[in-house]
Amino acid sequence: MDGWHGLALYLVTGAAVAAALALAFYGLHRRLQRQKRLHIQSNIHQLVLLRALITSFQRHRGLSNGLLCGDTSMSQELAGTRQKLDQHIRDAQLLGGTHQDAWISLIDHWSRLREGRINDPANNLVQHHLIIRNSIFLMEDVASEVDLSEGRATLGYLPCIWREVVQAAEWAGQARALGTGIAAAGKSSAEQRVRMRFLYQKIQLLAGTAFNTLQPQSELFRLPHRERIIEEFLLCIEQELLGSEQPAIAAKTYFQRATQAIDELFALMDTALQQLQPQR
Repeated sequence: MDGWHGLALYLVTGAAVAAALALAFYGLHRRLQRQKRLHIQSNIHQLVLLRALITSFQRHRGLSNGLLCGDTSMSQELAGTRQKLDQHIRDAQLLGGTHQDAWISLIDHWSRLREGRINDPANNLVQHHLIIRNSIFLMEDVASEVDLSEGRATLGYLPCIWREVVQAAEWAGQARALGTGIAAAGKSSAEQRVRMRFLYQKIQLLAGTAFNTLQPQSELFRLPHRERIIEEFLLCIEQELLGSEQPAIAAKTYFQRATQAIDELFALMDTALQQLQPQR
């Protein structure tokens, strides 16, 4: 009988240990899943903030270049854009995580750029190109650090958003900045027109690639509308800037047309970021 009692006790103890281990593993699994979800949410939050920063950096670049090239009517809008950037930077200062060094570098660069001591249009563009390029690199790093799609096949287009869409928006941003300066000055050099032709081709290529990739979800991304806006902007560049050494288009008019195209490209990213938000 004692043998049976011993066996029963052994079995009960074994079952209890197994149950405790299973519970511990389940708890660990839940904790790891929670940490992964928090990590993904943190990265999505950083991407939303980077989207706002890049858009505002681009806007600041275009307005400041127009102002430096002679259109003083842009000064008030420039001041408003600078205030928005200051708020985004304050939000960035609260971030932690694995990309903190890159964020600190970005924040430091803006603190120097915002002082507005650059009086040379060419240097102004170079500094803005640099901070935007670094912002895009950071966006790519944040987006690729973890699988934001969590294996969902319907989100297979995400790499296109962080690459082709963002790059198309940046080339369009550079075309806005350069073209606004040309329109403000009322003239362009052969070198500027060569650069503008290069930007035109980059926008056309990358936007076309993005639209082809996103075609299976055309309705979600409102592709026909957005393709039309980009085509209209490219036509504006061709007719107003590439076709004449002394463009007649007003700097503000060109700036607004370019902005509309850039906004439509970033709207593709907004749609993707919305799809990444937790389903309620």
